[in-house]
Amino acid sequence: MAKLLYVEPSDEITDLVDRIRRAEGDRDLVFVVPPDGHVLRSALDMRLLMQYTRGFQKRIALVTGDPQIQALAIRTGFPTFASLARLEQGAPLRGVPETAAGAGAAAVAAEAVSRRGRAGAKAAGGEEPPNTQLAKRSPSALLAAGTGGAATSWARIQEWWESQRGRKRTIVAGAAAVLVVLILLLFILPSATITLGVRAHRLADTATIQGNDGPSSGRTLDQISTRALQSGTLTKNFTVTPSGTQALPPVPATGDLEFCGNTASPGETLSFTGNAPNFMDTTTSGVSFTTTTAGESQTVALPDCSSGYSPGVAVEATASTVGTQGNVGASESWTWSNVSSSSCVQTSGLGCAPLKGGVQIKSSGAMSGGVDAKTQSVFSPSDVTSAQSQQQTIDASLTKKAEAQVKRLAGKAVIAEDSAGNGIQITVTNPTLPTGCNTSASTPCPAATAQSLTVTVTAGATAYSPADANAAVLRDLKSKVPSDAELLANPKIGTPEVVSAGAGGTVTLTAHAVGYWAPKLDLKPFQSKLAFMGPGAAKTYLLSQLPGASTVTIKQSPYGLPWLPLLSGNIHLVRASLTQGHTTG
Repeated sequence: MAKLLYVEPSDEITDLVDRIRRAEGDRDLVFVVPPDGHVLRSALDMRLLMQYTRGFQKRIALVTGDPQIQALAIRTGFPTFASLARLEQGAPLRGVPETAAGAGAAAVAAEAVSRRGRAGAKAAGGEEPPNTQLAKRSPSALLAAGTGGAATSWARIQEWWESQRGRKRTIVAGAAAVLVVLILLLFILPSATITLGVRAHRLADTATIQGNDGPSSGRTLDQISTRALQSGTLTKNFTVTPSGTQALPPVPATGDLEFCGNTASPGETLSFTGNAPNFMDTTTSGVSFTTTTAGESQTVALPDCSSGYSPGVAVEATASTVGTQGNVGASESWTWSNVSSSSCVQTSGLGCAPLKGGVQIKSSGAMSGGVDAKTQSVFSPSDVTSAQSQQQTIDASLTKKAEAQVKRLAGKAVIAEDSAGNGIQITVTNPTLPTGCNTSASTPCPAATAQSLTVTVTAGATAYSPADANAAVLRDLKSKVPSDAELLANPKIGTPEVVSAGAGGTVTLTAHAVGYWAPKLDLKPFQSKLAFMGPGAAKTYLLSQLPGASTVTIKQSPYGLPWLPLLSGNIHLVRASLTQGHTTG
């Protein structure tokens, strides 16, 4: 409750300040100013009183009937009452009164009477009279019942502003900074993330992808473009040298002998009976011949040598002396060394008779085919084994080089290999290896010389890009999504497996993929329409415009406001799957 303090006519402003200081337990004070006092009649006194009022954290009202003091008090901002009765009624002065001489005479007179009564009471009891009903009023009601309306508040503001002088620029700059911070906090910094929950549907697919060489292969669904890889032709020679030997027996010369009789008669024949006769070369060779098995027991017509008939009877003969010595020349003449014992001339109807006049033996062709005994080189079984080992080593070395060459050609692509490891196709061309000879056999082995053999190896493969394979699987998965829906982000695509691979760029892949699809939602047009909209209204609006959305969740950052951000760029629309948490922005 407010405490009444009576001002004496002789009091100065310092006396009023001292009384404020002593009123330690009272926050609300009312100074009753006499009409004949000289304090508070200047603006300086009023400002000092207001300054000390604030300094001691008091709330002060003035009761005075003096129009001059009333005017100063109202302009300074004190609640001002014309009398104690008006104070009790809570009726402060509402405007600055006129300061004419007789404007408040009645009020002054009434105040004088009242002062005298209070003075007597103070003399009798030594204390100021007790507070009236004003003491029962709350401080807020007391101070609100003054003249501090809009005019008084504005006057106080003007007076305070004038008192700042050199600090005005600093105050203006601070106020501008505060305004900028408020704008940032309320309109620019806030952001909002709006998540629209969409029910997603699971989609599983096993795709079979065909790969073919050429850039146009990947333009069709379930196809990718591959590269046919081909290494160069790798060759290597190796030499096989025979180490075996074989002894060959000598071979006799053979040829045909022609016969005619010096005195032969028509119808005479020559018969060989018993052992084959020996025919001796009459030249210096001294080689003798005998008829072969075919010539033994043979009967041939014997023409007459003198008749000019050319000898035409031929008997096959072989040299008795083996080797090259029997290879005598053509047109040789021969003698018959044992003609009497082993042959006869058979005359028609007369039987066998000794040769008469002798038989001429000639050979129009040379005796040939006689070969001396010799030793020849042949391939032994160990030679063949060594050749096979060399060939296998070269095969492995060239195969490794061809595979490495193909892999370098693949670069960053992957060479197609199936689960069995088949992928790089190696073509090996091996020469015909020699055959080992059994030198103990009766049949002579072929003569052998050192042979230079060549191994040829080429490699082919198919290279593909795993990224292209995954993209083809993804396209296959998207092709199974309904036309009015879309595949959600981040489907799971398994590693493609090679079913079969060829060297010409052909490959068959298979992969399993699992994804989720949901109805299409175009969120971009709504971003600008949600700016500065209330969160509740935004939810209702989005659910009505986007039938595919089931839920709407709004999260504001760094703090919540009754409205969404003013800048549409700070509003982020996000779609979330309600089944597996697939999210796209």
